[in-house]
Amino acid sequence: MSSQRDMLGRPLTAMELELLEVHTRLQRLAARGDLPPCVAAGTQAALGLSWQMANDLGLDVTGPDA
Repeated sequence: MSSQRDMLGRPLTAMELELLEVHTRLQRLAARGDLPPCVAAGTQAALGLSWQMANDLGLDVTGPDA
């Protein structure tokens, strides 16, 4: 997902690294097949929002449908 640099080649800040960690954890959670429908829907919504934040910061993340 990330090579410790943003799309412009700048080193990632602590906040950016934390955001990428949250996004990765949401991806793992979304991939589970045992989530109740409300948790699955909330996870998908949160994943889309975390993707948008990372994308706006120029961080290399996969799309929200990945």
